[in-house]
This record gives sequence, C-alpha cells and structure tokens, in this order.
Amino acid sequence: MADLLDIAPSTACEVVKIDGTRVIVRGVSVDAIASIVARFPELKSLVNGEGGDIVSRLIAGCGAAVGPIIAAGVGHLGDEKYEQFAAKLLPEHQLKFLRAIFGLTFPNGISSFVQELTNLIGGANETAKVVKVRLRRSRSISPPSSDEVSHQTM
Repeated sequence: MADLLDIAPSTACEVVKIDGTRVIVRGVSVDAIASIVARFPELKSLVNGEGGDIVSRLIAGCGAAVGPIIAAGVGHLGDEKYEQFAAKLLPEHQLKFLRAIFGLTFPNGISSFVQELTNLIGGANETAKVVKVRLRRSRSISPPSSDEVSHQTM
C-alpha cells in the first residue's frame, strides 16, 4: 500500500533557463497561496474569471503579485529581496517562471483546484445523487406491558 510520502509532490520541480542560468522552481503550497492571496486580495478575482490563460490574466490584473509568486516558487516565500528582484525581471522571464510555478502547483489546472475547493466548502457536487428514504415503523418484538405490571419511570 502507498504512503503519503509516495504521492507528495514536494519533489516535483522544473528547471527554468534564463540567459543560460538554470533555476529550480517548485509548486507552492496551500499555505503559501493563502499568504499571497491575503496580501493581494485581487487574486481572488482570477479564480472567478471567465476562460483565458491564467498567467496572462495574472500579469494584466495583478502585476504586483508576480514578484511574490515567483519568490515563493523558488523557495523564498515572503523574502522581500527575492520578491523585488523577481518583480524587476523582464516580462518574458517572469512568464517562464509563472508557467512553471502554475504548472507544478496546479497540475490539473486551476479550475480543477477551484472545483475541489468548492466541493470541500460544500458547494454543489455534480456526482452526488439524491436518495429518498421512506421510514416505516417496525413492530416491537416484545408484547406491550400493562400499567399494573410496569414500574413507574420518571
């Protein structure tokens, strides 16, 4: 039987090449996502957006969050030095990092993540079936007792 450590994606990584330099990128954890969304609440709107490439929408709508996302993807969540450096990268380089980070963080796509989150919170589950149960009173197997024989209870 498999163990949690057999399926944990913490070892999943991707190499991003920028001007001949190789940088290892990893997906970000739910904790890191929550931290970044707390700092940049406008990121919530990306989840509700209609279609389109999530990375392009991220750059267009939430440019200030790009640096912290890249810093988190290279293992430096909340490190201001890394965030500022990542924010100053060329857009083409930022895009390479973001594609790798999003690909590792959401391997089945962000919509799959949102669907799972919605199901967890209690949203509609399309695979759930409504089952009607009719309750019937069952007959008691013991005969009814008379008041004279029974002890009085509270």
